[in-house]
Amino acid sequence: MAKKAKSSSYVSELNIPKIREGQKIKGTVLKKVSDSILVDCEWGIFTGIILSKEVKDLERNNVNLTPGAEIEAEIINPSIRHEHGFFIISISKLLQVDIWKGILEKAESKEVFTVVPTEANLGGLLVDMHGIKWFIPLSQLAPVHYPRVEDGDQEKIFDKLLNLIGQEFKVRVINIDEEEKRIILSEREALKEERDAILSTLKIGNEYEGQVSGISSYGLFVTIGGGIEGLVHISEITYGHVNDIDRLAKVGEKMKVEVIGLEDGKISLSSKKLRKDPWSIIPEKYSVWDVIEGQVVRFVPYGVFIRIYEDINGLIHISELADKNVSNPIDIVKPGQIIRAKIILLDPKNRKIWLSIKAAEENGSKTEAAPAAEKKTTVTKKTAKATA
Repeated sequence: MAKKAKSSSYVSELNIPKIREGQKIKGTVLKKVSDSILVDCEWGIFTGIILSKEVKDLERNNVNLTPGAEIEAEIINPSIRHEHGFFIISISKLLQVDIWKGILEKAESKEVFTVVPTEANLGGLLVDMHGIKWFIPLSQLAPVHYPRVEDGDQEKIFDKLLNLIGQEFKVRVINIDEEEKRIILSEREALKEERDAILSTLKIGNEYEGQVSGISSYGLFVTIGGGIEGLVHISEITYGHVNDIDRLAKVGEKMKVEVIGLEDGKISLSSKKLRKDPWSIIPEKYSVWDVIEGQVVRFVPYGVFIRIYEDINGLIHISELADKNVSNPIDIVKPGQIIRAKIILLDPKNRKIWLSIKAAEENGSKTEAAPAAEKKTTVTKKTAKATA
């Protein structure tokens, strides 16, 4: 006697499956084929397939698609079949209902939650959650993520936004378009409480551990929590000369800063005030006539600067580069070269150090850069003062 077929809402009395668009079905994952997933649907009545594009989204959102996993899906238009004859099914269609319900709850409670952008355009970042589009506009990005570009070059802005894809963002829902199924998110609003707490106690002299959020030709932008951003002017970054600001910091790096100004909503910060002034240490370490080593860091028409201590540079006047006439400093020393020179002027009050390669050579300690001199000239305090 033949066994009675297992009942199903999709099977007629003649055991012919009724497969209709939009019907929910249960199934078991069989295997992955060419990035798509084959599913045994309704006790073997038919085999469905979840297309590769949807599979990538499901995997990104940690949906279990391993062989043997039980799933619930929806039948897509049965008149359109996969090239191998499988019916196309979708998990995302059903998930969207739960996701949309969750979105409304998050918006009502003003909950802070985490999303990961999957795309970018010039307007901001996009998140695709099972076909529902979430959008973080540029204006709603926290300062540390805002693509600051001085010349407004759109290609550079887009490149910076592309680098944010795949990162986690804490956000709040600020607008919902139910008709278009479009949700606007804000990273700034997610930081509101933290920002308000800091603003309520912000005053000159406060110290914070911030994060570099932007670099410009005139200074560093530093976020000090909750999306509050201040400027460390180039003169407040370090005690020495800043030749290459990109060498001093990178976007995203931590930086300790002190609030030094509050005016018209603008916050002025300083990083150098939290460090001991190296000019107070240099007189303890060096004296006039000491021979020291330093790296060539900057060329000027009248000589070269070498790094002496931390970010403090000393000047070697063009007349002190060699015991001969020099028309171009680069003929004698090269960028980045380590050279030996003698201190001929040390003036901490006016923040000046002058050095001489010629004088260092007179003691028989020739610099690698300078050629042998045929005639030696003694450098005295008197001549050093005259040179100054």
